[in-house]
Order: sequence, then C-alpha cells, then structure tokens
Amino acid sequence: MTAATDLATRIVLDVTNPLVGVTPSMSVFGVAFEGRVQLILGGVWALVLAACAAAVLVGAGKWSWASKVTHSSEGAMESAGQFKTAAIAFAAAAAASLILGALIWVVQGA
Repeated sequence: MTAATDLATRIVLDVTNPLVGVTPSMSVFGVAFEGRVQLILGGVWALVLAACAAAVLVGAGKWSWASKVTHSSEGAMESAGQFKTAAIAFAAAAAASLILGALIWVVQGA
C-alpha cells in the first residue's frame, strides 16, 4: 500500500494546474459584444422579475378573493400556495446575482 500511496502523492505533487491565474472575461470578444450581452441579460432579468411580480399579485388577489368573497377554504389554500410559490420565485429572481456570486465564490475558494 505504501508504494501506491507514494505514487499517488508524487503524481499529485508533480502535476501543475495549467489554469492558474486564468479568469473568465467577456472583454475578449470586444467591448461592443460585452455591452450587448449585459443589456440582453439585464433585459431578460427584468422580464423575469416583472413576470414574477405579476404572479405574486395574481396569487394575492386570488387568495383574497377566495377567502373574503367566495369563502372557499379549498380555493384559499390553493391560491395561498400559488402566492407563496410566486413569492419564492420572485425572491430567487431578485437575489439571482447574490446566489450566482456565492456559488462562484464557493467554487473558486474551495
């Protein structure tokens, strides 16, 4: 076992990482491309936030209607679930940059 362990240790110590110092950068493709990508991603993000906000408002309206007007406990539970799901989706979309940044930090730091 010691020969295998020594070999594994030697292999790990002898192999160098060819990507040391390499970081992802959109500037390689030019400033115009980088600007377009940022605009497109920002627009998509805004559309997702708008759709999530609309879903939250619709869910809240359905929940209120079901509980106050129709007095339907089953409808109120279903619309409450829809509201909660939409609220979680909105929170995740709003925090997307923090979530992605944290994932990249964990992967790079570990």
